[in-house]
Amino acid sequence: NQINQLGNGETQAQLKDLLTQLKTAIEGEPALSEDDKAEALEQVQALAEAGQTPEPGKGQKLAKRAMTMLKGITVGLTEATKLVGVCNQLLPAIGILFGL
Repeated sequence: NQINQLGNGETQAQLKDLLTQLKTAIEGEPALSEDDKAEALEQVQALAEAGQTPEPGKGQKLAKRAMTMLKGITVGLTEATKLVGVCNQLLPAIGILFGL
């Protein structure tokens, strides 16, 4: 729901697309436990919230924390896992949108 509440500007549209891809990868990852999936999806929600935060710096701080958490969740997975590849591709792009 948070993802859908992102605005229609170019940056927010890009963020919406990236977060949707990330959410789909998390939900479809068989190597993640249900607890890890829930935590990862919470971090995707946090990224969406950060994209809606108008306060300078606050959105970046929220995004950086959520991205760190997502990277931590994927640490225990093998490189061959689809989610690791998706995170390696999407998280840097998301970071750029937040100016990180």
